[in-house]
Amino acid sequence: MRQIVLLGNQRGRETCSLDEKTSHYLINVRRMRKEDSFNAVDEAGSRFRCIIISDDPRAVKLGITPISSPRSLVSSASNTAEEGQPKIGIAPTLHIALVQALPKGNKFDLIIRQAVELEVELIIPLITQHCVEQEPSERANAKLERRKRIIREAVQQSGSLVYTEILSTANLETLDAVLNAKGFSKKDSVRILFHESEQEKSQSLHLLLSGDKNSVVLAIGPEGGLSPNDCAAFIDMGFAVHHARGPVLRVETAAIFAISAVRAIAFERGLWKV
Repeated sequence: MRQIVLLGNQRGRETCSLDEKTSHYLINVRRMRKEDSFNAVDEAGSRFRCIIISDDPRAVKLGITPISSPRSLVSSASNTAEEGQPKIGIAPTLHIALVQALPKGNKFDLIIRQAVELEVELIIPLITQHCVEQEPSERANAKLERRKRIIREAVQQSGSLVYTEILSTANLETLDAVLNAKGFSKKDSVRILFHESEQEKSQSLHLLLSGDKNSVVLAIGPEGGLSPNDCAAFIDMGFAVHHARGPVLRVETAAIFAISAVRAIAFERGLWKV
């Protein structure tokens, strides 16, 4: 466990109690005691300096003081050159939203974990025409809570500076409004649809990411691919189509490939701007 996650939104509070599992970890594994301190993040993405004020191994109580948001920490890290190294360019802070059409089985669990490790800010599960997994409404809340738990565990294990948010499952009729509400509007972000087959309108990632926008939305289809109607709906929402030449990727591989490629290009873009 690389960092502690405080449940819920702790902004405005001065104390916080930990659950039994986390309390056991701090006291019996990390051997921390009263008045020991450490940094933690809450589920809203705020970071805190914590001091143990009660070291009960079943219910640790903390005094908490806000430090800063994940965005400011990432920005600070991105703009600090190693001592003695020339500042040949600064990689911009990158805000990534992943729109993932629901895959079969437990593949989405793996995608969520890896997206957290790659500091994706927002994940939106999506129903498209060829999705096998349809998520009946009576199971929606349970699915969402399970995914939030996966994110919490992944943040703890990876030490990510970004606390990934996951939303309820959307469809192509509601997706644009959801993205707008979360700060990833067509005007303010680059929207990219990764398509499994060669398209006449396929555009270069380098060209798409060569501007000044630091928010990117990546859309990945399901195992059955995207229908022509799906593609048309994405294009109407301002998504540019990109085809990565090479073998067809598994859905869980495609998501991680897309995120990694965009992050690498964004970093290099910072180095270009001497």
